[in-house]
This record gives sequence, C-alpha cells and structure tokens, in this order.
Amino acid sequence: MITVQLLGGASLRDGDVPLNGPPVQRHRIALLALIVSAWPQPITRDRAMALLWPERDQANSRRLLNLAVHVLRAALGEGAIASTGDALLFNPAHLHCDLHDLRAALAAGEPDEVARLHAGVLLDGFHLPDSAEFGYWLDQQRSELAHAFAGALLALAERQERAGDVHGRVGSCLRLVAADPHSGTYARLLMRALDAAGDRAGAIQQAADHARRLRADLEMDPDPEVAALAEELRRAPPPRAPEPRGPAKASAHASARTRSVAVLPFASLGGDTEHDYFADGITEDVIAHLSKIRSLHVISRASVMPLRPGEQSLRERSLREIGRALGAATLLDGSVRHAGDRVRIVASLVDVETERHLWAETYDRQLTDIFAIQTDVALQIAAALEAELSPAEETRVRKQPTADFQAYRLYLQGRRRFTRYTPDASARAIRYFELAIERDPGFALAWANLATTCTDLAEIGALEPEAAYARAAEAAATALRLDPELGEAHTTMGYLKTVRDFDWAGAEAEFRRAIELNPGDPDSYNLYGRLCAGLGRYDEAVVMLQRAQELDPLAHRVDVATALLRAGRYEQALARAEEAVELDASQDRAQATVGWAHFLIGRQEEGILELEQAVLVSRRNTLWLGQLGEAYAMAGQTDKARAVLAELHQRAETSYVSPYHFAYVHTGLGETEVALDWLERAVAERTGPVYGIRTSFLLAPLREHPRFQALLRHMNLQ
Repeated sequence: MITVQLLGGASLRDGDVPLNGPPVQRHRIALLALIVSAWPQPITRDRAMALLWPERDQANSRRLLNLAVHVLRAALGEGAIASTGDALLFNPAHLHCDLHDLRAALAAGEPDEVARLHAGVLLDGFHLPDSAEFGYWLDQQRSELAHAFAGALLALAERQERAGDVHGRVGSCLRLVAADPHSGTYARLLMRALDAAGDRAGAIQQAADHARRLRADLEMDPDPEVAALAEELRRAPPPRAPEPRGPAKASAHASARTRSVAVLPFASLGGDTEHDYFADGITEDVIAHLSKIRSLHVISRASVMPLRPGEQSLRERSLREIGRALGAATLLDGSVRHAGDRVRIVASLVDVETERHLWAETYDRQLTDIFAIQTDVALQIAAALEAELSPAEETRVRKQPTADFQAYRLYLQGRRRFTRYTPDASARAIRYFELAIERDPGFALAWANLATTCTDLAEIGALEPEAAYARAAEAAATALRLDPELGEAHTTMGYLKTVRDFDWAGAEAEFRRAIELNPGDPDSYNLYGRLCAGLGRYDEAVVMLQRAQELDPLAHRVDVATALLRAGRYEQALARAEEAVELDASQDRAQATVGWAHFLIGRQEEGILELEQAVLVSRRNTLWLGQLGEAYAMAGQTDKARAVLAELHQRAETSYVSPYHFAYVHTGLGETEVALDWLERAVAERTGPVYGIRTSFLLAPLREHPRFQALLRHMNLQ
C-alpha cells in the first residue's frame, strides 16, 4: 500500500521506495492535502479549483484538476480517490496517510496516540506561489491542528500527572512549550512538571528561558505569572522525591487512581421537601470546591444528580456499581438535617473497590457556618486522597461567596430551577438570582449565574435576544469586576462572546482562562468544544467535548454526538447519541441527534420517527419542530412541512419564536431566498445557534449562495 506523508515535509512512498516525478508536483500534493483534510466528506471540484488555480478560467482549471486526479490515481491506485457526483472523496481503505491517522486519533480521544503521530506542521515549508487562497486555507488547517495537538498534550499531561508518571508529564509539557514557546501557561505547566520530577533548578531556569524568549522574539517584558511561580518555587521547601517507578509503580498508580471522586447527592432528612434545594445546593457547592483542585478528578453535578435518594436510578445499585458507572474510585455520601437556624451534616468518603471508609465527619452547626463546613469537607477529602493544593487553589476553595446567608438560600433556589434545563424553570431561576443580588449586590456567583441563564434562554430562542443578551452582558461584566478569578464568570463571558459578539479569539481566551481557574468544570470544556465545532475544528471539538464527558459521564454525550454529526461521521454520531438516549429517553437533543444521524445515513423514515419523538418529549419545542419540518420537506412530505410552518407562525403570535427555526423549514422546502431572509434576521437578532451556521448540515443547501457568504463575512467566519 502507498504511504502518503503530509505532516512535516510532504512525500509519497511505495514501501521504502520514494515516489518522484508527476505525482509529487506541487499542485497535486496540494490537491491530495485538500481531499484528505475534507474526509469523511468529499470536496467539490469547484472548491478545489478555486483554491488551487484561482487565476485560471473555468475550462483551464477543470483541465488541470482532471489531469491531477488522473496522475494521482495512476500513482496511488484507482480506489484511493473516489468520485461522488462532482466531488472527490479520500478512501482510507486504499491509502495510508499520516494526516488521516492523526485526525482519527484526535477524534477517538487518544492523546498518547496523537502525541506519537504528530510528526510536524502540515506541509511544512510548502506553498503555492500562484494561489494566496490555498495559503489561507493551509494556514487555517495548520492552526486547527496546532490547537487540537495542544489540547491532546494537555489531556495527556493531566493523565500522566494523575498516574504519577512524572517523567512522561515533563516530556508532554516540553512538547507544549516547543509548540508555543511564548505561552506563559505552557511555561508554568512545564515548571510544575519539572518540580514534581525533582528538578526544581530546571523549573526555575525555565522562567529565565521564557523571559529571554519574550524579550528576544517579541520585545516583551517577562510574564509576571511565570516570574511569580519561579519566586514561589525558590521560597518553597525542598521538593519531595518523585513517585517511584518500576516495581513500586503499581502502588503509586493505585494512589493516583483514588484521586477521582463523585459526590453523591446529599439526602435531605426531616421530611420537609421545601429543604431539598438546600441539600442539593450543598452537593453542588462541594463539587464546585473540589473542581478547583487540579490534582483531583471530580465527577460533575449533572452525572450525580440523577442519584438523588428516592429516585429510580443507579442509586439502587451497590457502591461499586455506582463508582464504575461514574468512573470514580471514591464516593462522598452524606445527609443534611435542617431545623430552624441549625444544620446537621454527616459526610463520609468511601473507597469503591474495598468499601472502606477513608474519612467521615459529623457537623452540627449554625446555618450561617455552612460555607465553613463546605470548605472543610473539600479540604478533608483532598487530604484523605493525598491531593496537592497550590496556594492559589486553596485560596479559591476557602473563598466565601457571600456574607448574606439569605442571599445564598435564594441563589440555591435559582440553581435548583436552572438545572432543570427547561425554559420555564430557567425563567423562574432568573427571578431568584435577581432577589439574591438585591440582598447582596457583591454576590459575584449570583451575577455569573444570572448571565448564564439569560444567555442560554436567548441562544435557544426562548427569550427575545436583544434584551436577554444585554442583561447577560451586564451581569457577566459585573461578576468579573467583583471577582476576576471566578471561573464561572469567565465561562459565561466566553459563551457571550461566542453567541452574541462572534468574537472567536476573545471567546477562546475566556474559556482557556476558565479552565485554568476551574480545571474540573465540564461546562467550560463543553462550551469551548461547541465553539470549535462551529468553527469547523472538529478534531479539537471532539477532544474538548470528550473531556467534558469524562468529567460528567452521564451528561455531554449528546454534544460529542452532535460534533461528530457536523463532521460527517454519521455512524459514530449515531452510536454516541443512542447511548445518550439509552441513559435518558427524555433527552430531546439526543433523540433529535439520533434522528438526523439516521436521516443522513439514508434511513429517512427512521430519522423522522426519532425527530417526532424529540418534538413530543420536548413538548413541541420550536427548535425541534423547525428541524422536523425541514426533515419532512427533505423527505418529500411537503404538506407536513407546511403544517409545521403554520404552527410556528401561530405560536409566534403569542410567544417568541426564533427566526432560525423558520429558516430550517424553508431550507428544506428549497425556498432559498425566504430561508435566507429568516437566517439574516436570526443573525441580526443573535437568536438560535447562529454561531454554528458555517458548519451546520441543516443549512448546507445555502452555503454557496452570495447572501450566505456575506453572512459569514459579517460574522468574522471568512
């Protein structure tokens, strides 16, 4: 089989023998890169001609393209490049390519394989002197692969840290610094890794090397955070010897393994269901505290809340079964009894495999001591699991969100409603957050949650966007002003910059900062992954979304499936979405994703049945209703599609319906100009998931239209 190398210098080989001559002519290598990069979707011949021969007329461009395809097929085998209509499709069964292998490893979430396969920059040193368009395309591809490679290295370094592989962690961090030698974040990661490996002098030297690079390359002053870490290391006690390798490695690995923890929902005792929100709030806050500790792997709230006592769920299983289902080695279980101004909290930490109690405590305190109790529980768990806290992490864990206990209770009421994830419950959550802020205007966490709720409702089209986004922007800015190190506020600001401002670089910076401050928060990874998917950076999106799923095993499955669907990996998307439906048959997004996967594979009847189920379980949410109307139209069921349009118009007379949802149906009906009218209005109003229009398969028929291209330019997507 022929081997194609596109990472680093380009080459073609038949076994050990390099291929020379016509197949390795520049435009043919460039065409091969275009075809492989587009997989699993084909690239149209018109798109390839526009990138490779932009200055040529149509006839000459097509002649050159046909010749290039003929030469490549003769050298690589007829089956290597398939024709699908007027498009070209890479066939990995007939050709081995390093770029394809790397993308597959990224999609599978295998960071160690990514690190092994990444052999250099895509087409390093390559350019087409007569095509600036190809240069722009190549720059974008290189940037996307660099982002994805960095994400994989970060995941690998974190895995190595948990496993006690100090030397492997140093190697991963060295590659991060080599990829971006000016990054202060990567410099600090390498310094921490070297210090953990027992090389403190080397860690401190890295700060000097980083400062030298900044001065020499960018004429910038030293990074203050890198300098501060170097000073912290100089003053710290001598480092401990690194964890043992070889014969002692197994015990070290076992110790690291126990640093994964799931906080089961605290049981509310006393029989007063009005206090259930308080028990749930304590559960959430303990999770939030633990998530700020980088050396702990904490299972998020969405995965543990279905385990509330009394609910038909995993809770009926043994501790070992629950731990395995959640991917946690230890479980924190507890109860809350709330009477008057007193609270009694019992908490215990249990090893899943041995069912041995690692720690237990009973707190009998005034209600106003609740923050001190939550902090103590988090710190005691960290101590029991031998998790190291940096001074900054301990400061964040100990920080009290508000001095007003009544404001905190109102905030918990809001959180309980928001996490039902329905438009009606979220609307009620807004009022509780506002009441909490009225009592304590300095309550940054309440401001951040108010911003998130308003943004979420505007994005799904449940609130009129202009007012909702304005309120969200004010609340997010206030939260950051009150607490610049509040990870939730940075996540919300990144969300806003994505869906309202189309500020892609600004959004990325916010998500990266949120992850740095709160490394265990799955929402930051999830929203970052959705941004990457909307920009067409599918490999990086899958890495981010899989990390969100690792932190929240029973949630975010559908987000991975949706990204795979956008990438054209329909069978993979179907398998992921069906897993999500199996876990929760009431998940409307999962049902819709299953439906579209079936539909795009070619099973239209099955797809429509699943989309109808999504509409049913969501109580006829107009988002899924619009998508169902598009599916009806694409399947030739025009009358049903028109009936959906009529229902959307009728609903719009009494409540807000996103223009985006009308655009779906008109796109399916082939009414391009009308669909674009609605889509332009949706972009102007910032309603619906318009940030993802560039890669939306539902809008694919509109992509080549000049008005659609103008929208992409307006949104900084071209």
